[in-house]
Amino acid sequence: MVAAGPDEPKRSTYIALFLTTLSLLQFELFLTRIFSVTMWYHFAFMAISLAMFGLAAGAIFIELMKRCEAPAMLANFGLLFALTSAICFTAQLYIPVDPEREIVWTALAFILAAIPFVFGGMVVCIALTRFPAHTGALYAADLAGSAAGCILTIPILNHIHAPTAVILNAGLAALAAFAWPSSGKTRWIAASCGALLLSVGAINQSVKLVDIQWLKGGRNSHDGLYEKWNAFSRIHVRELGGQPFGWGLSPRYRAQQEIGQLYLDIDSGAATVITKFDGNLNAVEHLKYDVTALAHYLRKPTSVLVIGVGGGRDILTSLAFGQRHVTGVEINPDILRLLTRRFGLYSGSLQNKPDVTLVHDEARSYVARSLESYGIIQASLIDTWAATSAGAYVLTENGLYTKEAWLTFLTHLTPDGILTMSRWYYEAQPAETLRLAALATASLTGIGVADPRQHVIIVRNQDVATILVAKRPFSAADIDAVTKISKAMEFQPVLTPQFAERPEFEAISTPGRYEHLIRTYPLNIEAPTDDSPFFFHMLRAGDLLKRSTFQGMNQLNLKAVNVLGRSLAIVSGLSAIAIIAPLVFRRKVGEARSIRLMIYFAAIGLAFMMVEIGQLERLIVFLGHPIYGLTVVLFVLLLASSCGSFYSSRMKPWLWLLPVALAAFIFASPSVTYQLTAASTPVRIAVSALLLFPSGFFMGMAFPLGIRKAVSMNEGAPTAWYWGVNGAFSVISSVLAVAVAVFWGVTVTLLVGLGAYILALIALGDLKLETT
Repeated sequence: MVAAGPDEPKRSTYIALFLTTLSLLQFELFLTRIFSVTMWYHFAFMAISLAMFGLAAGAIFIELMKRCEAPAMLANFGLLFALTSAICFTAQLYIPVDPEREIVWTALAFILAAIPFVFGGMVVCIALTRFPAHTGALYAADLAGSAAGCILTIPILNHIHAPTAVILNAGLAALAAFAWPSSGKTRWIAASCGALLLSVGAINQSVKLVDIQWLKGGRNSHDGLYEKWNAFSRIHVRELGGQPFGWGLSPRYRAQQEIGQLYLDIDSGAATVITKFDGNLNAVEHLKYDVTALAHYLRKPTSVLVIGVGGGRDILTSLAFGQRHVTGVEINPDILRLLTRRFGLYSGSLQNKPDVTLVHDEARSYVARSLESYGIIQASLIDTWAATSAGAYVLTENGLYTKEAWLTFLTHLTPDGILTMSRWYYEAQPAETLRLAALATASLTGIGVADPRQHVIIVRNQDVATILVAKRPFSAADIDAVTKISKAMEFQPVLTPQFAERPEFEAISTPGRYEHLIRTYPLNIEAPTDDSPFFFHMLRAGDLLKRSTFQGMNQLNLKAVNVLGRSLAIVSGLSAIAIIAPLVFRRKVGEARSIRLMIYFAAIGLAFMMVEIGQLERLIVFLGHPIYGLTVVLFVLLLASSCGSFYSSRMKPWLWLLPVALAAFIFASPSVTYQLTAASTPVRIAVSALLLFPSGFFMGMAFPLGIRKAVSMNEGAPTAWYWGVNGAFSVISSVLAVAVAVFWGVTVTLLVGLGAYILALIALGDLKLETT
């Protein structure tokens, strides 16, 4: 075997790079899950931006440093990445982060989170730029490691306490530092640190030495009956007891006695209640007094499908009304296990009742492939930003609140069936309820209904509104029943075929007037579609500077958009500094720079994240949950890019097929995914992989070909700086892509990425690539 020369990486270099990027990607994804618990969901994607900024900053530091022996640098910085990922993470757990009030503390937490990525970025930069003749193979190892980290994240989070997973991951990073070829003591120090961190992690799984200290609701009290982390959420259960709980409980209800209740907290921002049930339906009579139960007064006995089982309240409601059969669909397996096993006896072992079926699945695809029709399909206060968020790149999207989803639900109702959903009602500006009404109008029109007003009823109890959407026009008996129930319960009708509380509700349900209201209303209340599945985002880009836009709107959603804007400004400023600094401090960069190569690396950095996030947003809806979208898209893109990078030197002319492959995905995937909505989850994952792989393959060729070209033009080319430029624009794009998607749609995001790749190829156009 021929020994590796000074310009040829050893085999262990590939192994070490693979393990390092595996650890980097896992650390990034673990932070998104943890940030979803410690901060509001719209801050979770900041973990991705912080990671990318750290990687770019690491590359810049390498360019600014004097060159020294690459193996020693790789081992040293690899060990620093491992140690800081454990130490900085533990330190930021003790910081009282409140992104809306404590800006200084929040900034400190973000800085601590970014530090490990700086050292990780230095390692990756050295590995990819110190051996230019082998960049393709090394970049392939880089991407393959990231892909492996991505695919391992779900099983790790499903079985390991999330903070513990971070400590164990730091141990893996230390072992990666040991794998770097080096003759110094660093390798053995790394091995010792790796063993220590793995031991601490193993102990922490039981003892919780490293744990969440601050939640978005305040200090973590570390009490309660049960806690469980998984890839979907952190679940925490404590006793509630007291008066019967209801989202929209009638003021007429008078509790006869206190009942047993458990408070099921999801990511410290969403909640449901497990009601103690011994089989006596009289003990849960209060459920009949909730506005969310309105449909059960109109259709019984019938078959019911409940979207989001949670603590089982809607299941019990169906039983209390004597419904013939109820099917509950829950996407989070641990919530089902909690309800049926851990607290199964407490909740009445609902799964054992002959008229109850509980299913672990994504509701939309389950309904689409179901052969059954339901008398009632019910979803009560299902929130993406709360109960079903994975916390990564998910500002507001939800596949349950789109026109295409409602068309699926309506077509699976019995002829007299009702689709019922409950959402918050903000009296100062009831835009969320109006958007529900717009969804009803758009979807009813989509199945051929000429007068949607006759098919829609909305009733509220203070701040909770319930919409009923029927396939057939509501009968006079239905309307009379709703009127009587509302009067008896002190509910307020918002819209019926004969009454509208506000003129906006009458307009939104009337063809001809619908379009005018959509155009003139202060917020965007148009029915969301799968291309723009952001039900909770109602700000138009053109209205952001109007004071009237924000009067009375949901402050949580407003804060999310404000954070998005601030984040874009921050990362743009930091990235600009990262690009300008080398030009100021390193004359060599200024002398060696190529305008075309600068444009090229900036464009592919911008394009990659635009495409990745666009594909992620599109396939989240198809796959049914952000964690599936995140894992499948990242894994397939990274794996495909790894293959493309590996073969880049042999297939240089094929790079021009990248725009073709990407355009094929942009314009073909909506039809393919819509036709296969009813497929099982494994089939949808396989289809997604097939859609992603071609464009991902060619995307992986872009960076190594650029580095090889830079070196062929100038042996002393500042390759680390080019890597930094690429990373800096990726950081900007990671936030910009989210902004483009929520304001202009997923297709526009993908088209921006396509345009950036075309710009990159034009910049590279007449630069003949070297032969090997």
